[in-house]
Amino acid sequence: MERYARHFYVKGFQPLHQQQILDASVLVVGAGGLGSAILLYLSASGVGHLGIADFDQVSESNLNRQILYTPQCLGQSKVAQATEKIRQINPNCRITPVNSRITQDNIMDIAQKFDIVADASDNFETRYILDQACARLKKPLVYGTAEQWTGQVSVFHYLHAGSYRELYPDPPAVSSTPPGVMGPMPGLVGTRQALEILKIITQQGETLAGKLLIIDALNNHDQTIMLKPQP
Repeated sequence: MERYARHFYVKGFQPLHQQQILDASVLVVGAGGLGSAILLYLSASGVGHLGIADFDQVSESNLNRQILYTPQCLGQSKVAQATEKIRQINPNCRITPVNSRITQDNIMDIAQKFDIVADASDNFETRYILDQACARLKKPLVYGTAEQWTGQVSVFHYLHAGSYRELYPDPPAVSSTPPGVMGPMPGLVGTRQALEILKIITQQGETLAGKLLIIDALNNHDQTIMLKPQP
């Protein structure tokens, strides 16, 4: 009660809601910029079971935005380092590390163990795999992406929401150079994803199901557009 005391000062938030958070399980696919913010805030908020899926190692170019890691983590497994950091933040959080690439062959076995899937990946192939799996498993998919000074957040396969593929039927051409991103942008987007996840768990407020939040941090111009509802 003491750890989560500030939650109970939030209007409408009851001990029942904190218990729902403690009982919840979330699979976070991608332990990079988005995943750092999602994992930090979900663990600090008391989510009882977190899955961390990534196959990459920490590189120096990650350090401007992937705030789970320090220079001492260079060359180490992201999943291993993230697991250690989250256990320091909340020792009561159960963690399932998945140190492998998400594929069509393994996603169903992995995702079915969790209530919600957070898409913190950085490529269209993984996003389509997660989208298809969540459609089949009927699990909410909380999507986010960050690039340059902009970001997007949405919730798919929850309530009346459709799919990610309906938003992006075909992947765009991929540049040979990685996209630029300002360091705080993944944190901004990942934090919004974490909030959407907590709203889904506690059924508080209105989620981004059926909507797309477009963040333009450079010009301070954010907008939310309605997406086509699932029939």
